[in-house]
Amino acid sequence: MIDIFLIAASIEHAQRIVVRLEESGVRYRLHTAFGPARQLPMHARVVRGADLLIVDDANLNVRGLDGIEETLACAPTLHCMLVTPAPSTALIGAALRVGVRQVLSWPLDRQAVVDALAQIEARRREPGRRHARVVTLASSKGGSGTTLIAVNLACALAARRERRVLLIDLSQQFADASLLMANRPPPMTLVDLCSRNEQLDPALFDACAMHVCPNLDLLAGAGDPLKAAELLPGQLDRILTLVRERYDAVLIDVGPSLNPSTIRALAHSDAICMVVRQNPLYLHGARRMLDIFRELGHPASKVRVVVNQYDKDAQINLPMLERTLGAKVAHQLPRDDQHVNDALSRGVPLVACARDSGLAQGIVLLANMLWPAGAERRRSMLGRLLATWPNLPPQLKPGG
Repeated sequence: MIDIFLIAASIEHAQRIVVRLEESGVRYRLHTAFGPARQLPMHARVVRGADLLIVDDANLNVRGLDGIEETLACAPTLHCMLVTPAPSTALIGAALRVGVRQVLSWPLDRQAVVDALAQIEARRREPGRRHARVVTLASSKGGSGTTLIAVNLACALAARRERRVLLIDLSQQFADASLLMANRPPPMTLVDLCSRNEQLDPALFDACAMHVCPNLDLLAGAGDPLKAAELLPGQLDRILTLVRERYDAVLIDVGPSLNPSTIRALAHSDAICMVVRQNPLYLHGARRMLDIFRELGHPASKVRVVVNQYDKDAQINLPMLERTLGAKVAHQLPRDDQHVNDALSRGVPLVACARDSGLAQGIVLLANMLWPAGAERRRSMLGRLLATWPNLPPQLKPGG
């Protein structure tokens, strides 16, 4: 059964929409409210439980899409259908960018409604469909190490061969993930893909992604802060909806950036990994960032605090750090400058070239924490990675 939330301009319009729903032959449960689209956030709790959102607003313009955008930011997988008389090209384009799937006019197209309901029902019933666990890595200040951690987490997860893994570089700065992971330029970037967003399908996505290993892909960042700023939240929604059904694990590196697109990425995430360091400047920003997560509606149980470059002898110890942040530390990663610098200079992930290092082992433990490995034995994980990693120089293999 499909759960539908309808916000309608009038009882008459609601009745006409219900007629179309009945004609589909699909079983559904309907919740109805009356009012303009800008009132949608008032119904956020009910909307989050729906499979389909239908917005009927006779007076909607581009500026009036804010309520829809805010709602879809909190329910990123929701299928949204907009009904408005004679929508302009500008309105249709703006609606698609904020995440609306269909823009329909009166008289309501019967087949369009039938097709939408059938598509949602088929997606719910599809056997064996992947549904990725999405984890976003964030920090409050540059230099925290989120990109290094994200790259190595992705590589460690890909060592579990039954999992398909994707890393999305959403950094607003210079997008280094492709250099750390493969030391070669990507075929296209996230911004390139978004520029062709209305053509988005699996084939286009595969053409834009960097295929690092058979089961590990990277969607590279723009590498240019000005181009990165062109990314629209609605475009990111469509990409994340697509990749959830194609991968088992999706990592999103947002670094220290907070903007509409990274806020949307957080909304899509099953967990948020907050990377901090034992330094007053990092902790001050991290405390504020954790407050912002709560203000955005993310419960404390969704956030994992990870201390990077952990030093047990540092002046700011774990109890002091936890008191400062008002949150428990979930994991610590040790400092390992020698192996990190060696990996960076060669463009090879640390977990592939220094698997016995404390940092590599710590990253594997973090991967197991964020994506439970089930019955799989940890001892075989990095061994398989070394056997399959492309172009790994022989001299990098520890212990001969």
